[in-house]
Amino acid sequence: MFDSGGARAHLVQLDRSWLEVACKHDTSPDVMRLLGEMSCASILLSASLKYEGSVILQIHGDGPVRLAVAECNAKLGFRSTIKMSETLEPAPGADWKALVNQNNLGRFSVVLDPKIDNQHPYQGIVPLHEAGVAQALESYMQRSEQLPTRLWLACNGERAAGLLLQKMPHQGGTNKKSDAQSEAATEASDDDWERLITLAQTVTAEELLRVEAETLLHRLFWQEAPKLLEDKPVQFSCSCSRARVGRMLKTLGAEEVESILAEQGQVDVHCDFCNAAYHFDAVDCAALFTGEHPPSSEDPSTIH
Repeated sequence: MFDSGGARAHLVQLDRSWLEVACKHDTSPDVMRLLGEMSCASILLSASLKYEGSVILQIHGDGPVRLAVAECNAKLGFRSTIKMSETLEPAPGADWKALVNQNNLGRFSVVLDPKIDNQHPYQGIVPLHEAGVAQALESYMQRSEQLPTRLWLACNGERAAGLLLQKMPHQGGTNKKSDAQSEAATEASDDDWERLITLAQTVTAEELLRVEAETLLHRLFWQEAPKLLEDKPVQFSCSCSRARVGRMLKTLGAEEVESILAEQGQVDVHCDFCNAAYHFDAVDCAALFTGEHPPSSEDPSTIH
């Protein structure tokens, strides 16, 4: 926290948890860099959640990347996955536009899911015309949340990292100030904010990925006397389970499920996030619509 500038910074560095995601995907380094940046961005944005919900970043692309999803909950459990086109191959060194927005038909959205009864998820649309994930989200935060925000993201084959700098909203008080005093305070706050940006934008991708967190924060902001808050662990966490898959199948309806059984002999569902496989035979599927619970050799849930 920066008391003088009324701002805060969050830094995330993923190593083992990122490898849990990376090992499940066989695609190019440029594509994985995109997914790593999205993963870190979802974590940085969810770190300020005040409720037991989650932040979901989704890209529906019109290039080699057809779908990219990164989700993080308030406990900093995250998961992410990416699906590629069956006909388009990413060119070596492909940039953001070439991967997800070749024909300007790509869509980027931020979903805030409160996971509270009677509260529906909120979805905001992020412009895709910017240079990358960081710039697109900066524009979104400025327009939708009115919170000046800067992001620096990096990812290589082994690690992913990100730095978020965000100006805090002005707090109301009981002391009345003259117009001149208020204007002077605003100018001072703006100057402090611009100074923090100047310091933060000296960071390199190599520093984000390799320098220990506290050392890096000190290197960037030591003259601002920031207040260090507690470290919080981040972990890969998939929320899929056999029960959830069963509920999803019920929403398809008995007729659709029976047609899959007739064609394939059983219903197979694969989780794109953690690679868990769920199998429902005819008895399992019948139980979904009768309320009975046949014995199963599969674990009822997947826990990481």
